[in-house]
Amino acid sequence: MPIAVIFGGRSCEHGVSVVTGVQLLNAIKEMSPLPVYIDESGQWRTGRELFDVKAAKSPEKLKKVFPRPGSRGLYTSRGRKIADMDAAVLCCHGMNGEDGTLQGLLELCGVPYTGSGVLASALCMDKAAFKRFAESEGIPTVPYVTYTRREFNGDIYAVADRLDGIGYPFMIKPARLGSSIGVGVARNERELVEASRTAFAFDNRVIAERLLENFRELNCAALGDERGVTVSDVEEPLGWKEFLSYEDKYSGGKALMRRRLPAEIPDDVTEEVKRLTRLVFEKAGLSGVVRVDFMLAQSGELYLNEVNTLPGSLAAYFFRRAGMRETEFVRRLVDIAERRFRDESRLTYSYSSPAVTGK
Repeated sequence: MPIAVIFGGRSCEHGVSVVTGVQLLNAIKEMSPLPVYIDESGQWRTGRELFDVKAAKSPEKLKKVFPRPGSRGLYTSRGRKIADMDAAVLCCHGMNGEDGTLQGLLELCGVPYTGSGVLASALCMDKAAFKRFAESEGIPTVPYVTYTRREFNGDIYAVADRLDGIGYPFMIKPARLGSSIGVGVARNERELVEASRTAFAFDNRVIAERLLENFRELNCAALGDERGVTVSDVEEPLGWKEFLSYEDKYSGGKALMRRRLPAEIPDDVTEEVKRLTRLVFEKAGLSGVVRVDFMLAQSGELYLNEVNTLPGSLAAYFFRRAGMRETEFVRRLVDIAERRFRDESRLTYSYSSPAVTGK
């Protein structure tokens, strides 16, 4: 069965996605995966060279391919089919890959894909929408305010009034981006303007959260679907100050050494992180593998931060530690994807209305 590994993408998280995709390709070589690389312009490409991360630096040397709605095939510009995608393992982080857009395209093509569906992916990608969802489910999040570029440029004082309800300091983030790109800290008005302008370079909407001082970040992964979910041990990233930067998260091999798994936290905190991870997974309609990030305040309060529906390295290390081999992990992801596809294929997609047929 040809399993396509799709990675790259038109996103600020392109480089991280390439690492995730190439790592996975080499980990499951025995499964003969089909590499599908989306370059930074959005062009799809393939080639055996993509088992080496260096191939992504010279995309013009790779074969251009095109997906086609209604078909699982990949085609040349002349319309010749060169490969089929019986299933797709998604490794595209960030916008145009993790936000439901790639998922929607693959649904139009009829290709089962790993990870969450269109709605759940879009929900978790948008930090503001996700926080509103969490609030509706009674899940604690830090106080926040959102504002758009138009609001910020049109009446900054009105934005400042809303922020006054929370009070400095703030963590300023683009609403729909990950990997800590565009994130900054604002402790006064000058820093607020600078951090907001930086965030607006990456998104037209920004979220300002009350900055927790000296908190501990805790992460937990979940693997499964509506039929059942496996929740991992809790990890704690180490060696950072106010927030984990892009470099902290993706500094090559060092990144694997900058975490404690399992985290050294009280048992009741561990169980609460796991409970909330399962709750979010079920309530948001998630699927495949996700990583749920929390913040533990010095006061002992636990806050949900965000959900990564296509986490770096697909969060495989959480389950590898529990004895699950990479191929077993991927097969489970693909099984979940195909099961969801079969369920949706049983639905009725045509309806003859008497008003239209005249009968």
